Amino acid sequence: MKKVLLFFFVLLLTNIGFAQQYKSHKVAQGENVYRIAKRYNTTPEAIYKINPTAKEGIKEGQILAIPVIDDQEYQIHVVVEDDTVYSLSKKYNTTPEAIYNLNPDAVNGINLGQILRVAKLEKNDETDKNTPIENVSDPILDSIKPLEEIRQIVRFKTHKVRRKETLYSISKKYDITVDDIKKHNKRLYSEQIRKRDKLRIPIYAEEAVVETETPKDSLSSRVSTTTKYIVKPKDTRYSISRRHGITVGELNQLNPELDPSFPIGMEIIVPTTIFVPLQEVITPEFELYEVQPKETIYSILKRTEISSDSLFNMNPYLRDGLKAGMVITLPKRGEVDSLAIDFPERKVVPLENMLYNFKTKKLAIMLPFGLDTLDLNARKETEEFLKSRKARGVRVALDFYKGIQMAVDSAKTKGLSVDLTVFDTQRNNNAGYIKKLIDQNNFDEMDVVIGPLYQTNVEAATAELKKYETPVLSPLSNKESKLYSNFFQTIPTDIMLQDKLINYVERDSTDKNIIIIVQQGKKKHDDIKNKLIAKFPDAKIARIEEGNYLYELHLNKVLNKNKPNWVFLESDDVAMISNVTPLLNAKAESHKITLFTTDKDDAFDDDNIKNEHLSNLHLHYPSIDKEFDNYDENSMTPFVARYKKEYGTIPSKYAVRGFDITYDILMRLGSADDLYHAATFEGTTEYVENKFNYAKKLLGGYYNKASYIIKFDDELKLTVIE
Repeated sequence: MKKVLLFFFVLLLTNIGFAQQYKSHKVAQGENVYRIAKRYNTTPEAIYKINPTAKEGIKEGQILAIPVIDDQEYQIHVVVEDDTVYSLSKKYNTTPEAIYNLNPDAVNGINLGQILRVAKLEKNDETDKNTPIENVSDPILDSIKPLEEIRQIVRFKTHKVRRKETLYSISKKYDITVDDIKKHNKRLYSEQIRKRDKLRIPIYAEEAVVETETPKDSLSSRVSTTTKYIVKPKDTRYSISRRHGITVGELNQLNPELDPSFPIGMEIIVPTTIFVPLQEVITPEFELYEVQPKETIYSILKRTEISSDSLFNMNPYLRDGLKAGMVITLPKRGEVDSLAIDFPERKVVPLENMLYNFKTKKLAIMLPFGLDTLDLNARKETEEFLKSRKARGVRVALDFYKGIQMAVDSAKTKGLSVDLTVFDTQRNNNAGYIKKLIDQNNFDEMDVVIGPLYQTNVEAATAELKKYETPVLSPLSNKESKLYSNFFQTIPTDIMLQDKLINYVERDSTDKNIIIIVQQGKKKHDDIKNKLIAKFPDAKIARIEEGNYLYELHLNKVLNKNKPNWVFLESDDVAMISNVTPLLNAKAESHKITLFTTDKDDAFDDDNIKNEHLSNLHLHYPSIDKEFDNYDENSMTPFVARYKKEYGTIPSKYAVRGFDITYDILMRLGSADDLYHAATFEGTTEYVENKFNYAKKLLGGYYNKASYIIKFDDELKLTVIE
C-alpha cells in the first residue's frame, strides 16, 4: 500500500510543476487548510493540489506538503469579540498599516472568526517548526520532490477566457494541468482569471494537431482517423453509427462491401472518435432514432416535447447540423423524467472542510419587498401595512433576507468573500418586470441567483438566465420546472415526501397490521390510497361513511390486538381528523397503535385537533425541515443565539431557510468550480433546520430530495428519527 501511495505522489507531481519547492507542515490542533494557507502566503487550492486527501478534512499531527512561494511565513490570529485592527497592532507590536498591507480586505472591517496575518515570522522564530522538504527524510515527503519536465513544447496557443470558465475547465479542454497554465501566465499564481483574459496555452509535441484543408462537411473532414471494430452481440448499424457520431449512410461509405446480414464477429472500419459510451446507447430509458428526410431539430423538439439543451446533451455532435439518416438518442415515451444524477441520502458532507475556491462569489437576490407599494416616509402607514394580511409576502421576504445576510457573514469567517446584489421583484405574476431587471443589470456575471419567491416569477427568471447558464434557486416553492436545466428546486415535492415515509414504513412492516384510513372525494387522496394499497397489498381498508366519518364499529373490524397496528391517516379535513384521532387514541394502549400520515396538512395543526392525541399515537410524518419552532436557552444553536442577539427574537422558519439555503450554496461554491459541479457531490449537507441532496432530471433542472421524518414523542416533543 505504501508503494502505491509513493507512486501516486510521484505521478501527481509530474503534472503539477517542476521548479517549485515545498515545505512540510505538521497540522496543529484546531488548524484548517485555509488557516495554514494564510500562514504560508499560499492558497488552499495550491495545498489541495499536492495533498488531495486534505479535501476530505485534516487532523492533528497530519503532515502536509506546502508550496513555497516567497519562503515567508506569517503569524496568524483568529478574530474574537472586541478585536480591532488597532488593538491587534498593539498586541503583536506592529502597526495598523502593516496589518492592512498583509490583509487588504480588512479595510472593509473584520469579522468574528476571520483569520488575519498579523506579522511576519522570522527565520529563527521558535514557532517555525517546519523545514524545506529537501532536508526532510520522511519517505512520503521525499516522494513528492520536484521532477524534471520531460514534455517538449512545440508552440503556444492564445485562449480567450469565456464567462464561467475556470483554470480547471481550461486545463481539461487542452489536456494539460492547471500548473502548466500558471507557469506560462505567472500572474495567475496570485490572481484569479477574468472574463476576456488572454492566456498562453502550451501545446506539447505529443499533442500536435494535424490540420487538414478538406471541406468541413465531407466525411473525411470529420473522420480524420479510423480504427477496426469487431461486431458484438446486440450491435446494430444504428448503435455503432450513434456511438461514433456518423450516419448509417456514412458507415456504409467507410465499409462499401458491408455484409447486409451484419454478422457477429465481422470486422468493420469506424471512426476512432467515440462520442457516447456504449452503455448509454442500451440504457432502458433511451431509444435510437434514425432522422427522416426533411426533419429538423425544431420538429424533433416539438414532437418529443424535450428542451433543446437536453437534445444536444444527449447528442453533442448535433451542434454541427442534423442530417437525414443520422442516428440519434431520444428518451423513450414516458421516460422524460428519468434521473440523470441521483445519489442516496448517505453521510453528511462537511463542505466547510473542503473549501478551495476562494474567488469572490457573486450572488443576486430577487425578493418581493414591494417597495413600489410602500411610502417609507409615512412610518405609521408602513407599519400598519406590514402587519396586514396583504403584506405576508413582504414579511416573508424580509425574514428570508435576514437569514441570507447572516449566511454571508458566516461564510466570510470561512474565508469566502461574497458580492451580494439585491433586487426587488415587487409582486407575483411579474414576468415583464423580471425580464426588465435582468436586461438592465449584469446578471451574466452572477454565480447564482436566489429567488424570486413566487413560481411564476422564478420560472421567468430561469428562462431569461438560461442564455448565461446561470443557476436559479427556487427557495420556497416545491413545484417542478421541466423546461430549464439551470433551475434548482430547493424544496422536495409532495411525492418525494410521500415516498420517504412509505419507504420508512415498508422497511419495518413485517408482522405489522397496516391500516389505511383515507378521506373520500378528492383525487389526491384517491391517488395516495391506491399508492398505499399497491405498496401494502395485505393492508386493511377502514370503511369511511359519507361526510368522511369513521364509526368505532368499523375501526374495531380492522384493528388487531395481537400485532402492532400501523395506521395511515390521509386527510386535510379537520372534521375527519378530529373524528378519527380520538377513536384511535382511545384504543392506543390496548391495541398498540402508531399513526402515520404522508402529508401533515395544516388541518393537523387546527385547534380542534388535540396534540395530546397525536403524541399518544406517536404520529410520524415527513417534513422538509426539523420544525423546531420553540427554542429554549439550552437548545439554541449558534445561529439562533446570534439571531436573537441581533434581532431580539428567535428566527422564523423563513429566516432559518434563508440562512440554510444561502450558506449551503456558498459552501458548495467554495468547494467546487461552480454550482453544477457541486450538485454532483455524493452525500447530504445539513445545517440549522434544512438539509440538501440535489438530483438532476434528464430533461429539466435539479431538485433537492433531502427531507426528514418527524415523530411526536411523549410530552408533545418532536423528534427527528430519519
